Amino acid sequence: MTDAFADTSVEMQSIASLRNGNHKVFEDIFKAWYSPLCTYARSILHDTDDAEDVVQKMFCTLWDKHSDLEVHTSLGAYLYRSVHNACLNQVKHRNVHSEYQNRELQANSEAGDSLHEVVVHNELEAAFRDALQKLPEQCRRVFELSREEQLSYPEIAERLHISRNTVENHISKALRLLRQMLKDFLVVIVVVARIVVM
Repeated sequence: MTDAFADTSVEMQSIASLRNGNHKVFEDIFKAWYSPLCTYARSILHDTDDAEDVVQKMFCTLWDKHSDLEVHTSLGAYLYRSVHNACLNQVKHRNVHSEYQNRELQANSEAGDSLHEVVVHNELEAAFRDALQKLPEQCRRVFELSREEQLSYPEIAERLHISRNTVENHISKALRLLRQMLKDFLVVIVVVARIVVM
C-alpha cells in the first residue's frame, strides 16, 4: 500500500508537493498510510474507534501545518512518530478521565466537532443529515442535545432522565454509526473540514 512512497526521490517530491499545499498528494498519502497507522494506533490504544480518531486528527494537523512540514527521516517514520505521540497523549487523557469522572470525554467531543465542521460544506450536509436521521431515536436525541444545543453530559442526563453512563454510551454509538455511514466521505472529511473553516 505504501509502495508509491518507497523510492526516496519520489517521497521527497511528495513531501515538497504537500508542503506547497497539493491536495492530491495529501489524499494519496492519506490513502496509503491511513490503514497501517490505524493498525499501529490500535496496538497501543486497544480500541478501534479511538485509534481511528487519533489517526484522523493527526492527518488534520498534518494538513493544517503542511507549509511548515519538516521531515528529517522518512515520511513513514514521521507519520508513525506523530501517531505514537498522539496515542501517548490519548492514554494520558484516559488516566486523567478515570480520576475525574465529571470531565467530558474529550476524544468523543473532538471527533464530534470534526464531523460538525464538515456539515457546513453543502455537498456533505445532506449525507450527514440523512445519516443522523437513521440513528436510533434516543441515540439521535442525545447526540443532537450534545452537538446542537451544546448541553453537557450531566445536563443531558437530567433532561432525559437517564444516567451519565447512558449518555456517554449513546454519544459513542452515534459517532461510531455516523463514521460507518459516512465512510465514503472519509478523505473528503479530512481535507474539507479544514479548508471550509479557513
